[in-house]
Amino acid sequence: MSAAMDESPAPPAAASALDIPASGVPHQLWILIKAMSSSPRRDALLFLPIGSVVVIATNAVFQIRLNNWQGALYDALQNRDLGAFGHQLLVFLSIIAVLLLLVVAQAWLTEVGKVRLRGWLTRDLLDEWLKPKRAYLLAFAGEAGVNPDQRIHEDARHLTELSVDLGNGLLQASLMLLSFIGVLWILSAQVVFNFGHGNVTIPGYMVWCAIAYAAIGSWLAWRVGRPLIDLNAERYAREADFRVSLIRVAERSEAIVLYQGESDERSHLDQTFHKVQSLARQLAGGIVSLTWVTSGHGWLAMAAPFVIASPGYFGGQLTLGSLMIAVGAFNQVQYALRWFVDNFSKIADWRATLLRIMALRDRLQRIEELHGDQHRITFYEAPAGTLVLEQVEAYLPGSLVECAALEESRIELKGGEHVLIEGDSAAAKTTLFMSLAGLWPWGDGRMGLPPRPDMLFLPERPYFPRGSLRTALAYPAEAPDYTDEHYADALRAVGLDRLVEDLDRALEWDRQLSLEEQQILGFARVFLHTPRWVFLNDSLGAVREKSRAALLAAFAAKLRQCTIVSTGSDIGHHFFQRSIRLQHVPRRKSKITASSS
Repeated sequence: MSAAMDESPAPPAAASALDIPASGVPHQLWILIKAMSSSPRRDALLFLPIGSVVVIATNAVFQIRLNNWQGALYDALQNRDLGAFGHQLLVFLSIIAVLLLLVVAQAWLTEVGKVRLRGWLTRDLLDEWLKPKRAYLLAFAGEAGVNPDQRIHEDARHLTELSVDLGNGLLQASLMLLSFIGVLWILSAQVVFNFGHGNVTIPGYMVWCAIAYAAIGSWLAWRVGRPLIDLNAERYAREADFRVSLIRVAERSEAIVLYQGESDERSHLDQTFHKVQSLARQLAGGIVSLTWVTSGHGWLAMAAPFVIASPGYFGGQLTLGSLMIAVGAFNQVQYALRWFVDNFSKIADWRATLLRIMALRDRLQRIEELHGDQHRITFYEAPAGTLVLEQVEAYLPGSLVECAALEESRIELKGGEHVLIEGDSAAAKTTLFMSLAGLWPWGDGRMGLPPRPDMLFLPERPYFPRGSLRTALAYPAEAPDYTDEHYADALRAVGLDRLVEDLDRALEWDRQLSLEEQQILGFARVFLHTPRWVFLNDSLGAVREKSRAALLAAFAAKLRQCTIVSTGSDIGHHFFQRSIRLQHVPRRKSKITASSS
């Protein structure tokens, strides 16, 4: 069992960022579809798009009926036929009753689809993020590892909502195109041009006009709106930075006020927010430019079909009803073809969000390749009751040429020993502590470690999850087999008797307790779990000497067979039976060359 680590050293300077292979939208979507197909919720997810196809296809059929009804209505009006007019009103009511049901069904499928799709994607990302060690290593994975909380929370929500909306819109546009293009092709035969030497008809004339009109608008939208993709991606990154800065101020408010650092924090927040505002202004300018194209294209579309079909109407081949059917079919075809124009800003937003989600997911799945040009410590399970360190060197954070190295080439620790790792460099000791936990693999040599369930690590600031004190003490056990007396004994052993009555209180214990009390409570967790190996890193630095002595005495009495390995200087030498010297030394040249090649 292990407690979460607070220390987060930077990666070795020579380590290169994990590159993500370039891939297009189809490949990225295919990856998500394959992941979705292996989900236990795939049947519920599959039902929604199938239902949407059925509803939207049925809607297209009744849209054709509605368009034909308009022609019949206008013919009745042109002929001043009151009976036909009344009949068409009844037909209209029956058509819109069905269309209303279809629209409500589509709205239900859309909203439920957003909920289910987000649920799947969020759980998928959480599964990838919280696999062993990944959350820690992600911090060293470059830009894709920045602000995973925002990508999992906000980007996943935004991507799924846009995907459902755009997917349904594209499906509807495609079915409308297929449904109305035939109608428009047939009516094109009634648009006759008279050039003085005879009548001329152009097969599919109105279809080609609709395609040309939509193509011009799509090309203009692409040219004007293309920069929005990169701007949206950058905006999400800067928004995340601003939110993190706000959270940091909220969490560190006590220290900021004590240092009277409000003005400095305000200045930093202003700088961070200025980047957000600058990008927002660029996005606003891009959206305005795109609006010129999309709105202008839309307004012209009101008159374009009448102008295009006018030769047939004024030539007498088209009745008023037929003209209105042609105009309606043209608008439906043109609407379907200009779907790209109308939705380009959303598509740009969707593409940027997809890039962020896939970058995070790809990094998580390939996290073991991180800084692959660096040597790594070899970890293996040592024989029972021992810990073996052979020629161990741990590369120091942010350094290409320095490492933390043990003076002895081979060290074997046995059960029940109290071992102090000494050294002048706090960074070197913390780095070795993280290596013993298996979280800092960059270095050389071999580490033979006890089974992980036998070990517990205590950093300077122990981690307590939100919830009851009982849950905080038992962490990370999922179904602890401890009684109330076990919890009470652990608290009394460390002198926190006053908290026994608070076992079921749900609080943020890392804020409720002082650092001294948190460190003492970390030892209560040790007494509760009774591990065979405990690793400390300045874990009692905030505890008063008298309380520290009482804790160590209780430890010696309760856990005599437990091995303690401490990298901190906060415990007196009298507690330890053995000391190991840790050096802050240069890496050997051959290793530097090999790592840099």
